[in-house]
Amino acid sequence: MKQGSADDPFADDASEETEAEIEPELETGSQGTETDLAVTETDLSTGTTASSQNRSLPYIHSRDGVKDGRTQRPIFLRDHIEAGIDDLLTQMEEEFGEDVYKTDITEAAMAVAQENPSLVREKLDEWGYGWD
Repeated sequence: MKQGSADDPFADDASEETEAEIEPELETGSQGTETDLAVTETDLSTGTTASSQNRSLPYIHSRDGVKDGRTQRPIFLRDHIEAGIDDLLTQMEEEFGEDVYKTDITEAAMAVAQENPSLVREKLDEWGYGWD
């Protein structure tokens, strides 16, 4: 007989479990106790339920679709800017080796602009803002 084959494979040993293997179980009977609730709360705090795991996943993996959590806004772009988004999309797809949504590229560009207002100021200066 192999060593450990008589061991209970379902015994609780936290050192051998991974987050993906831990799943809280809720009893539905009338004998629920405070201890049952405490274990569930502890398990929830470690990110072991689907809803808490979704909160820790990156946006593109936790959303239901590309429009999830976004509000549609009209945006007016000149042709060369629109073409630049397409070029950037192609470049990002080549770098990631996977399809990238144009919506994600456009929003990422806005996020980068917000995080780097000096770059936006430079572009607006090129376009003529600040001329006296």
